[in-house]
Amino acid sequence: MTDDAADAADAADADRGGDAETVADAEAPTGSRDRFATLWDRVEADLEATAEEYREADWDVTTLDVGDVTPLPSARPNADRDRVGLDALVPGKQFDALRETVDDHAFDEYETYRAAAGDVTFLVLVMRDTDAGLAVMLPLFYVREEAEAWLEAAREDGETNTYVRPLTDDERVVFHHEDPEPFFPPEAGDQAS
Repeated sequence: MTDDAADAADAADADRGGDAETVADAEAPTGSRDRFATLWDRVEADLEATAEEYREADWDVTTLDVGDVTPLPSARPNADRDRVGLDALVPGKQFDALRETVDDHAFDEYETYRAAAGDVTFLVLVMRDTDAGLAVMLPLFYVREEAEAWLEAAREDGETNTYVRPLTDDERVVFHHEDPEPFFPPEAGDQAS
């Protein structure tokens, strides 16, 4: 990581701590994203603040607007285990731009900023191509009860993925994560990884 990237990440870590505590102290949400819109708005604001810090450090940053997130495998009995990770739905135009970006770059680092409110874990995922100074950022969330099969599979495998797809669900961009720990619910005082 470059010094500028490290500085951007350190600054984001410092900023994230205060925002994460606010989210963690909020009323615990349940259900879909719409049921915790206020907290989701804070996560998206944190993502934008992090993106701005990276831009100020001369990184080229792409942010994605996530509509829904599904942990895979699902919690259904006998769920298909072909995919292990978080499946994120994004608008078609953003997906097309992301696909082009991923085709031209190798993302060699990632980090997450985590916060929890009740049984919901919120994440900002930052994927980095350090040689190109390029970052892709997306907000994610999951309800722990709905994510148990994924969390267990990721622990067993020692790895996980983030799948980004358009509404048409006909293709995906896959980000591989060799260490799933930064995606697990945060421990008290552990907000960035």
